Amino acid sequence: MVSSVGGPSVPALTTALLKEAAANQELGIAVVRKGQNIERAQGEAALKLIDSSSSVASSGRIDLYA
Repeated sequence: MVSSVGGPSVPALTTALLKEAAANQELGIAVVRKGQNIERAQGEAALKLIDSSSSVASSGRIDLYA
């Protein structure tokens, strides 16, 4: 029974598990980067909207009641 635990397929299984873990980690990083890109684009769009606002008070502040 103990001899059935080891064998030539153990290193291959370990390698496959490590490759799967690395792929999952890369996927997680890609998802986080995509989220950051979306947030960056939304921030830039918000800044453009603020810059294009025509209702800026003379003190340099945005008139929220216009």
